[in-house]
Amino acid sequence: MWFYIDYSSHVPIYQQIKEKIKEMIAKGEIKEGDFVPSIRVLAKDIGVNVNTIARAYRELAMEGVLKVVRGEGYIVISVDKATFINKYIETLRKILGKLKEYNVSKKDVIKVVEEVFGRGEDDS
Repeated sequence: MWFYIDYSSHVPIYQQIKEKIKEMIAKGEIKEGDFVPSIRVLAKDIGVNVNTIARAYRELAMEGVLKVVRGEGYIVISVDKATFINKYIETLRKILGKLKEYNVSKKDVIKVVEEVFGRGEDDS
């Protein structure tokens, strides 16, 4: 299976599919020039309607992430990795703002960051 969908999420399934594909591209799991699974194959693999996959792929094509190759399927063109990462950084800012409102100490936040990234590692 390519990835999983959270059916209990408030985020629409087609949007989750779009984000998962962009994430896989940003991580280098799929690269420019790679084909994504056909609409029917992906629909069967993750158990959603083909129209849901088709909508996600259409929107990714409109965003310039995928391109239709007639008779072949959808191919990855590109993804703006910086925009994708900045979206998560903005989400982190909002979370940090909430933690600050709840009087969570900077020390406790840094402790969590060090758990995730490793203590004393480079900024790379």
